[in-house]
Amino acid sequence: MGLRVGVSIFAAAFAADLLTKEWAVATHLHTLYFNPARHDLPVRVAMCVVAVAFAYLLTRAARWRGLGRPWGAWVGGALLVSGVLANGVSPLLWPGGVPDWIVERDWVGNIADFEIFFGIVGGFLALGAGAVIAYGREKLADR
Repeated sequence: MGLRVGVSIFAAAFAADLLTKEWAVATHLHTLYFNPARHDLPVRVAMCVVAVAFAYLLTRAARWRGLGRPWGAWVGGALLVSGVLANGVSPLLWPGGVPDWIVERDWVGNIADFEIFFGIVGGFLALGAGAVIAYGREKLADR
């Protein structure tokens, strides 16, 4: 079940990032910047394999310990992987590199950057919240 949730979130987030990049390039946004193309896709794929393996191991460990299903691992992992891979394939789709079009003061980014951030932070927060809830349930059951 967790893998299905993760795959669905990955597909939606990956498509959302690439479609918004294409929109930004096609409409010639005045705030469009290209990060120089880097050929690090194999490294990105390896990092994604590690993230998926980590989510799988967290799921197995949580079930073994009776903590339920850690959805945060699958949701966060899927967001992280989609952002990393979307930025990794972007230089293959746009010769200028990765299109960044969201400008906030001195930061320039794209949807994939948000996916990576929320994948890491949100995933860990969701895992932490799940552990606290499971601990609370266990303590209430002991009464």
